[in-house]
Formats: sequence, C-alpha cells, structure tokens
Amino acid sequence: MTSPNPSSHETQEDIRSKLLYLKQWPDFSKEYDLVRVGDIARICALLARKPTVGFLVHRSVDMPSHKVEKVLRQLQESGCVDVFQTGRDALKAQIQTVGEILSDAADVPPDAAVVQEDAAPAAMPTPAGSFLKRLWKKLLS
Repeated sequence: MTSPNPSSHETQEDIRSKLLYLKQWPDFSKEYDLVRVGDIARICALLARKPTVGFLVHRSVDMPSHKVEKVLRQLQESGCVDVFQTGRDALKAQIQTVGEILSDAADVPPDAAVVQEDAAPAAMPTPAGSFLKRLWKKLLS
C-alpha cells in the first residue's frame, strides 16, 4: 500500500525520528481555537524545557500522535521548532568550523603568537599554610 502523498509521509517520518527543540514561541493571536492553543502551548512548553524526539512528544503531553505530528509539522514550517543537527550534517558543520578556526590561526603572524605567550601571567605559588595544603595533610595522615 502506497501513501497518497509520499513527500508528506517522508516529512512525517523525518519529524518523528528527529530531536526537536523550541526555537521561538509561536504567535498565539493567529489561532482562534482555544483548545488548539492549549495543545500548542503544551507541546511548546515541553520542547522549551527539554529537546525531545518527535515520536515521544505525544506520550509526554498525553495527546493522540496524529494530532501532535500535525502540530509539530506546522510549528516546524513556521520556524518555531527546529531540529538538532545530527549525523552527517553535524559532522560537516564541525569540520567547517574547525577549518575556519585553522584558517584564522594561519592568518596570525608567528611573532604575534610569541607575544601572546609572553603576556600570560606566571603561576602563583600556593602559600604554605593554605587551606588546601592543610586539608591535604589531614587526608594523607
């Protein structure tokens, strides 16, 4: 049996398997159904408190899964809910960030790096009668 709209099915599965978080609260003034506002607020409050995998949201808010998935899709389309980067996307983003850091470090002249090392403050010795030394002596005895 095939789904009448495959892109809708892919989107539904995509939302169910992703770690979702609340990016921004939706504008409740555009919603006229007060029951729906309450449901949206409960879902948003859950995602604001802790990121949750899409297929677990309906259990946490005690609502039917088909209603929750519909609300999650609408919240994601409106930009209120976003997905944590996972898998290859996160790895690509990390590699890009490391590459940018290394390219920035290559732009710094070597003399500037030496000056920065010299500017570091010297380590201060711990006084002989400090609390930590007395505690350490008691622990060792």
